[in-house]
Amino acid sequence: MPPQFHLPQTIKTQPAKKSDPNPLQSDDPIIVVDLVWPFGDLEGLDRDDFREAAYEIFFTACRSSPGFGGRTAAISSSPDGSGEGNGSGSGTGLSGPGSPKPTGVGMAITSRVKTALGLKMLKKSPSRRKSGGGGGVNGPSSPAGVASPRTPSGSTVQQAKIRRPLTSAEIMRLQMRVSEQSDNRLRKTLMRTLVGQIGRRAETIILPLELLRHLKPSEFNDPQEYHLWQKRQLRILDIGLLLHPSIPVEKDNASASRLLDIIQACEIKTIDTSKNSETMKSLCNAVVSLAWRSVDDTPSDTCRWADGFPLNIHIYTALLGSIFDLKDDTLVLNEVDELLELMKKTWSTLGITRSIHNLCFTWVLFEQYVVTNQVEPDLLGATLTMLTEVANDAKKLERDPIYLKMLKSVLASMKRWCEKRLLNYHASFHAENIGLMENIIPLMFSASKILEEDVLGYVSSAAEKGDVER
Repeated sequence: MPPQFHLPQTIKTQPAKKSDPNPLQSDDPIIVVDLVWPFGDLEGLDRDDFREAAYEIFFTACRSSPGFGGRTAAISSSPDGSGEGNGSGSGTGLSGPGSPKPTGVGMAITSRVKTALGLKMLKKSPSRRKSGGGGGVNGPSSPAGVASPRTPSGSTVQQAKIRRPLTSAEIMRLQMRVSEQSDNRLRKTLMRTLVGQIGRRAETIILPLELLRHLKPSEFNDPQEYHLWQKRQLRILDIGLLLHPSIPVEKDNASASRLLDIIQACEIKTIDTSKNSETMKSLCNAVVSLAWRSVDDTPSDTCRWADGFPLNIHIYTALLGSIFDLKDDTLVLNEVDELLELMKKTWSTLGITRSIHNLCFTWVLFEQYVVTNQVEPDLLGATLTMLTEVANDAKKLERDPIYLKMLKSVLASMKRWCEKRLLNYHASFHAENIGLMENIIPLMFSASKILEEDVLGYVSSAAEKGDVER
């Protein structure tokens, strides 16, 4: 099931759920969304599933980065005790963020990416929200102050709790709406998986399989939650290894047949994942055999379970969606440079290239503009700026067929949306937003130019009969 904002070629209306990566408040009006999702449908998984999978892959890839190794990171505070450091944002421009400067985690006061995209800095972003003691629902626990002895009058004086900016790990957990319970389960799994293998690379870990191996029903609230979680992990493996693998599977592959049997059995009831379970042994053998295949049967140093299209793009766009502020989803976090740099660590697992990243980032900015009721023109301007990067990528001689398919679908979807706005300009524009035409017109022409010059076999909208090739 595709994200509910991604509506296939028919105009529908619906509100966002509170669990969405970029939720609308419950009292917001229902928004009409007529933007075609260009990356294909994946049955059996919804936005929450992709978001959870994205966080699991992201955390695993970043586990050795500062702030990801433990529940409590190093304490940072400014000389005045406010906890607001003077670190600057990282990044080297639109083609991709650069290495974060070692001035502290989550303390960006400038952003090269936001500056290049013409996006304004927020007055207060998650890193400015301090993490104190108690470890409530809003963030991982941190050192708490210690109460002083009672004074003669009987009152109790408590020392001020140590405050610090949130780490990148904490920001991402909050942005992706991952519960502390889920986060703890993931950390436990990685700790159990990497015993004696601290330096093991993320792209050699088949994460759903490790989660199924190491997490037991007792670590969930109830059997139903465990069963749903188990089905999600197997569905990811089903799509990544059987339905949309990066390397096609032979029809008579015995491992594929065994995996499919186990997936179908899990639809009825939970499967036994205990250490001595025959089902678990069969699952491990099948998944490992499928994930470690290579194109020419030569030894590979990377397992392939999440790099097939469109699964990888569903997961990666869910990850990119975390850059929007939860309190106002028309705004991008100040820490975007740092977060994008960390997201690069997932590229080897998801099969993402620089060109694919630029295209996905362009789409996410544009989609966010549309689904937030087109109230933030800066997002449209940022999309147009990113489209310049996409145009440069499209001129490269060596282009992957999957990338070309994505390029055609994304730009055709954007072009059609712009055309609809302009053809119905009396309804789309009024005195307050007439300036948007200054971005929509060049956006449409830019998308059209790329399609006509760089996408082999593309036909004009007049011959498309209004459809976007999916």
